[in-house]
Amino acid sequence: MNVGVAHSEVNPNTRVMNSRGIWLAYLLLVTVLHVVLLSIPVLTVPLVWTLTNVIHNLVYSCQFLHQI
Repeated sequence: MNVGVAHSEVNPNTRVMNSRGIWLAYLLLVTVLHVVLLSIPVLTVPLVWTLTNVIHNLVYSCQFLHQI
């Protein structure tokens, strides 16, 4: 065992974040979620921002916690 020497293996569970186009798809999905929530007439704009944030955090924190 070499102390202080880092390995260069990439975690296969997080490799998808460096895939081509993933950040564009991520931005589009969050934007689509926000627009869909805005299309519901009974929701106010501040509530839609809150729901977008909460749904995003629930989905992505669950996804990232289960990838590792």
